[in-house]
Amino acid sequence: MNPSNHEAGALAARLPISRWHASLARLRRNHIFWIAGTLGPIFLLFVLIRIYPIIETIRLSFYRYHITQRRRPFIGLRNYEKLFDDDAFGTALVNTIQFSTIAVVITLGLALAIAIMLRSIERTAPFFELIFYIPVVTPWVPASVIWKWIYDPIYGVLNYFLALVGIPKLGWLQEPELVIYAIVLVAVWKMMGYFIVIYGVGLRNIPMELLEAAEIDGAGPGQRLMYIVLPLLKPIILFTIVMCTIIYFNVFAPVYVLTASAQGAPAYDVKVVVSEIYRNAFLFYRMGYAGAQSVVLLGFVMILIGLQFLVFREKE
Repeated sequence: MNPSNHEAGALAARLPISRWHASLARLRRNHIFWIAGTLGPIFLLFVLIRIYPIIETIRLSFYRYHITQRRRPFIGLRNYEKLFDDDAFGTALVNTIQFSTIAVVITLGLALAIAIMLRSIERTAPFFELIFYIPVVTPWVPASVIWKWIYDPIYGVLNYFLALVGIPKLGWLQEPELVIYAIVLVAVWKMMGYFIVIYGVGLRNIPMELLEAAEIDGAGPGQRLMYIVLPLLKPIILFTIVMCTIIYFNVFAPVYVLTASAQGAPAYDVKVVVSEIYRNAFLFYRMGYAGAQSVVLLGFVMILIGLQFLVFREKE
């Protein structure tokens, strides 16, 4: 065979392969360009409205930044040192921890219990989930205004029904011992439906065969719950705890609306960390000090979430 013909045949055999590689490389380049073109603007928008404000807040926390003053000197950690002597911030932090702890436990406990009960009425469960979800899509401000009317010490519906069973009228938003629980009730009513839906999805993904096999083996409802349902729901429970913690540590609207202009409402007994940040930033224009408070809140929540991941992590 002529050597030149052999080389031409080998070249012709390699030609489709080289074309295929070139087409694959071109497809990869176009794929990357397509991803960059579609997700790039979204990523830039996320950086602009999420990442940049966090970085800028951290930077401002090291300055004496007053919005009405031209000079904004660098003061290092003085804003953070000032937090230790700020009784208002300390009280707000304690109130936030107390409110979040109570609200998270009640919200997730009720949501899980209701989701388990709805599992027994699978056909009508979506209807009840919709009913429970309506408060979730209701904005915080109008929801808080409605509850402020309900809590009215004279004309409120809640006191009216309590009076029917012989309980005297209570100042839900005026008495320091009750106001935190009044806000908790509003928060639980507002957010419980969201977590009912989440738990409902998780419960529907648990194979019925496991529960039926456990029932055949003699396991009662409590045992099935403890040894089958809760272990399989562990990732969802972690997600709900993290989300609920973030939501309640950033609570502001119900506290502000329910206690604003409430006659006799206690002063710092109803303050939370976000309301203190708002007060220092937009009432007193101490942006640097408000930035330090925001960073402390962010750090506290991140540490708490980290501990939750450690507690709920999968054991090897």
